[in-house]
This record gives sequence, structure tokens and C-alpha cells, in this order.
Amino acid sequence: MARMPDIYWEQLLPEAERAAVAAALVHHGLGEATLARLYGDCVPPPVPSHFTVRHLATGGAKRVYLVKGLASNGDPYRFVLKQFLPIQLAYLPPGATIAGAPSHASGLDVQLLARMVWAAQRVDEFAPGLCPRFGGFWEWMGEDGRPRRIMTEAYLEGHSLDGWKAALEERFIRGELDFTHYTERRRALERRAIAAYIRLWDVLGRQTFTSDPSPWNVLFVPTPTGCQPSIIDLHSIHDGGTPLYVFQILEELFGNRDEIRVHALCPGVLDALGEAEGVRFLQIVRAELEAQAEVRLRTGLSSYAASIRSITRFLSR
Repeated sequence: MARMPDIYWEQLLPEAERAAVAAALVHHGLGEATLARLYGDCVPPPVPSHFTVRHLATGGAKRVYLVKGLASNGDPYRFVLKQFLPIQLAYLPPGATIAGAPSHASGLDVQLLARMVWAAQRVDEFAPGLCPRFGGFWEWMGEDGRPRRIMTEAYLEGHSLDGWKAALEERFIRGELDFTHYTERRRALERRAIAAYIRLWDVLGRQTFTSDPSPWNVLFVPTPTGCQPSIIDLHSIHDGGTPLYVFQILEELFGNRDEIRVHALCPGVLDALGEAEGVRFLQIVRAELEAQAEVRLRTGLSSYAASIRSITRFLSR
């Protein structure tokens, strides 16, 4: 068994949690492969005897850590380590499939993680920067007989969409922004975040999407050309990503109201797909909503009138 590394913990964590992270950091090839993918030839292999670890978050059936250290030439490096917990990772829509296979509860974790890795690699290849760069995925059996599943990726500095919106609201309250400028900037952020999710749908083949395209999972990262949105959590990736499904779940999570649909969701679709493809996407969504409207009204459900009206208003601009 590899010798446990010296770790400086930036917070007080339970012993079992510290042991799990330490075991991951000395797992064969994890550090070297991660740095090779994230830094290429810029950073030599790490010194595997000392790390600094900060717990970032727990949620979505995983614990997330920032790992920092020094390469053999003294250069600093850092990456994110995600430890997946042995519980169901997500609740998918009824009848959902993953890579064409039924999402049986017994193998759901394995299916979802495999699909997550596939999605991360595909984004790296076809849309670098849309998500943090993929560092690698490792799975092995621990000494207690339980599976260990670890994923690494690049660490990005930035603020979430909701963080930026809160900052704008604070500036508005202090009188530094008038209502018009506050509203314009907030809508622009929401539009760019939604466009990032539409790009993800496009990159994944236009048939696959996430069941949790949350605003919390969009990080705006400073770049030489301005802040760019990056989706920091690829989970619950499943089949059935039709235009209607993508539109409705983004509508639900970003705010089911006309302002979001007209000023962020519909224009975000065109930003990501281009004018012609974006209009076609929205026309498909509207036609499917209209086809369902009468049946839903007869059963006492919402007719989707607000969504249909917003799409029509946007397309008639």
C-alpha cells in the first residue's frame, strides 16, 4: 500500500473523510495523469508527499475538494477532486435512458458516471472552455470492499451566475446602478448562461442533456476577452434531450416567466445555435406545445399558453 501523503487540511474534516481523500491522492497514476491532462508539458510530475486540501462543497452525491501542491521544479499546481458517494446520484425523468440503456436503479450510478466521463471528454474535444478541463476518472475497490470513484478536473476561478446577480442587486440597492442598467446586465448574464447549456446540448449530439441545468452550476470565469460562462457540474446526463425537453427544463430552473423566456431563453438559443438553427429549434418547441395544449386543457392542466405566447412574441420581433 502506498504511503499516505502529508496533507494540510484548510478545514477540520471527519477522520473517515480525510482518509478517503488521502487514499485517492496516492492512488496509482492519479496525480501524474491529472497534471498531464491539465497542464501538458508545462508542469513536471508532482511531489507526491505533500498536498494542501480545501473542502469546496458537498452535494449531488459527491464531495468536492481543491487540491494544491508543488511540482518537482517548485511550480504550484491545483486541481479539483470529486469523490462520488455510494448513493443514487440523480433522479431522472420517468422512462429516461442513459446511452440507450434503461436507467435501472441498481446500476444507475455506474451508468451516470460513465456518461459524465463521456460528456466531459466530448466537451474537451469539441468545445474547450465550456466546462472545466477533464483530468481523469478512477474507480477501484477500497479495503472495506466498497467502490471508490474519483474524478479530477481543472480548478476555475470565478463567480456563479447567482453570485453575479446578487452583486448586481447589491449595486442597485446602493444606488450605483439604475433599474434599467441593473435589469439589462442581469438579463445578459442569464442569457449567456442559458446559451452555455444550449451549446452543451449541441456538443453532446442534440439528443442528450442533463436533468439539472441549474444556474448554480454556471461559473463566470475571467478571460482576456471578458468573463466566460463555464458549466462546472456535468451530472444526470441522459437520453431524451429533445428541443421541447431542453426548453422546458431551462424554463423551469431559470424562472418560468415571460421575462426569462423573451429576454434570456429564446435569445440564448439563437446565440448558441445561430439564427436559422435557433429559429427552427423554437418553432419545433412551439409546435409541440401547441399540439399538447388542447389535451392538457381537457384534463385540467396548464395549456402552456404563456410559453407559446413568449416564443411567438420573440419570433415576431
